[in-house]
Amino acid sequence: MKKRVYFDKFGEMKFISHLDLLRFFDRLLKKSQIPVKYSQGFHPRPKMSFGSPVSLGTEAYDELMDFELETPMSNEEVFKRLNSSNVVGFRVNKVEEVPRKSSIMEEYTVMIYEIEGSEEDISKLEELLNRDEIVEVKEKKGKIATRDLKVRIKSFKRDNNKITMEIINTSPNSYLELVGIEQQDVKIKRCGYKINS
Repeated sequence: MKKRVYFDKFGEMKFISHLDLLRFFDRLLKKSQIPVKYSQGFHPRPKMSFGSPVSLGTEAYDELMDFELETPMSNEEVFKRLNSSNVVGFRVNKVEEVPRKSSIMEEYTVMIYEIEGSEEDISKLEELLNRDEIVEVKEKKGKIATRDLKVRIKSFKRDNNKITMEIINTSPNSYLELVGIEQQDVKIKRCGYKINS
């Protein structure tokens, strides 16, 4: 039996890394006495999978996590147990059953972000997003790699000093870097995913 958990990570919890998040869930599942299925071998790991990692310092809402149960348990019971620890900066919004073959990384590639900052910074970002081409050039292992970030933008809109954007498997930090905006100078929030259409 496979469960999908929708959860929020905010406040102090936004400063934990993806690796720390894996450890956190491992401990939370044990503490909540949820019979999760483990892999075989010398170092058994809980059978869990997540959506795309979120950057350190970014609040994330309606994040996704799948795990397999060793013995059946209702969605309501899983929900109640996961929230019973009352972890500051963490909450589970929903639990549902999913087909075993279902994969978060394959089904949810479009991420929704909100970026809020000064009028100057948001105007610089808006100008970049309106370009016909957004070319990122990076050096990797001595080789120059280029990619067009424009094709990864599904949509964006500006509301005062906030931009909401839907992007495909990309961090908004890539766009901020291109216009010289420091991550700590803006407030970035991931607001969930859109299922592939």
